[in-house]
Amino acid sequence: MISCERPLRGDKRFLANLEDEARRMDAVVRPARREDRKPLMRFIRHVWEGHDYIPRVWDRWLESKDGQMFVVEVDGAPVGMNRVRFMEDGSAWFEGVRVHPDFRGEGLASMLGENSMRVAKERGVGVFRLTSGSRNRSAHRQIARMNFREASRISVYAPRPGARFSPQKEVMRASVRELPEVTRLVRGSDEFRLGSGVYWSAFAAEALTPRVIERLVREARVWKVGSSVAIAKDVTMGSFSWKEVCFLAGRGEEPLKLVRHEFGLKSGVRPRWRIVYLPQGSNLIGALRRAGFVRDSSLVLFERSAANG
Repeated sequence: MISCERPLRGDKRFLANLEDEARRMDAVVRPARREDRKPLMRFIRHVWEGHDYIPRVWDRWLESKDGQMFVVEVDGAPVGMNRVRFMEDGSAWFEGVRVHPDFRGEGLASMLGENSMRVAKERGVGVFRLTSGSRNRSAHRQIARMNFREASRISVYAPRPGARFSPQKEVMRASVRELPEVTRLVRGSDEFRLGSGVYWSAFAAEALTPRVIERLVREARVWKVGSSVAIAKDVTMGSFSWKEVCFLAGRGEEPLKLVRHEFGLKSGVRPRWRIVYLPQGSNLIGALRRAGFVRDSSLVLFERSAANG
């Protein structure tokens, strides 16, 4: 049996195959429990050559109020997991999908996804989003069968080892009184259009609605110089910390000043990485490359409307 007994309407043949696969196993999707950690980590600890972030966030995710974590078990044994996070922009972000290698290709990841969509829709969520590495074509096929569409592609850039940065005198934090101008600069930019109107943080995307922009300004996350803007954060995940420019827009040398300023600031974290997210097609990619940045990875953003099913 499966927990998503009332799946959203999608590809009927796909959903029928999903149910057939589930019947061949005693597969159940249910909320995660504390005791699931040990059996799941036996295989998750080997993901990404032992660098998977799930062990560092499991406890926080289990207790978090902004999302729900689920486990799929087969014959009573936990063999997979995922999480749905409810974002301020009204969307649901699907993350942390992991399935034991012995059970891949059996429809379990799709069961987790269908369950998350059902849970999110019951909360009134209007848009579902998730991401996958640009080369993970098998995942893309499975995501497409669930009626998600590719919304945009994002490149993640990092400075070369040993690069040095310093604060820039001209760069200032955006103030609340500048909110109308900041909103216009963000939402009117090529990067907003090319990137499907989202900003990225800790490899998750959220729409840059006026309300979200206001919150970021009030949190002092937004920097400005001339007619260019950047959203930047310090991120800590377990023992790992990094600095990230979550959104960057502007022209000329100003955007590079914003990046140099953010990466040159001292903070309470000792960053292991420094990264900049930019949508593919942005003219700022060339400026970053000329400044010595190299592409670290590429992501595909997928979206689906809750009304589409």
